[in-house]
Amino acid sequence: MTFDEFAKEIDMDVTGTLNRFSGNAELMQHFVRTFPDDKTFPQLQAAIAAGNWSGIEEAAHTLKGVSGNLGFSTLFTLTSEIVNDVRTKQFDAATALFPKAIECCQHIIDCINKLDG
Repeated sequence: MTFDEFAKEIDMDVTGTLNRFSGNAELMQHFVRTFPDDKTFPQLQAAIAAGNWSGIEEAAHTLKGVSGNLGFSTLFTLTSEIVNDVRTKQFDAATALFPKAIECCQHIIDCINKLDG
């Protein structure tokens, strides 16, 4: 999979992300490729499994920042909603988003693992 195919597949904001990396496409792609090594996704999964709402909020907030910086638009939106729902104690709404966020994050990781080179 080429990087352009990857970006389209996951609905990545390439323009915004490239701007955050001062136009350095190589550096941007390097950081995108390191996303599967980030420990935040497993931390979120563990917090969800444990029903640890403060851990869920913390991990979702961190994942929101990482996904926002990398231009992962859909994941950014989902984690933003989870953080907001947890902070406003709308736990049923947050719980309904967990499967979508996990699926989205896993899809991004799967696609990164398919990148050429």
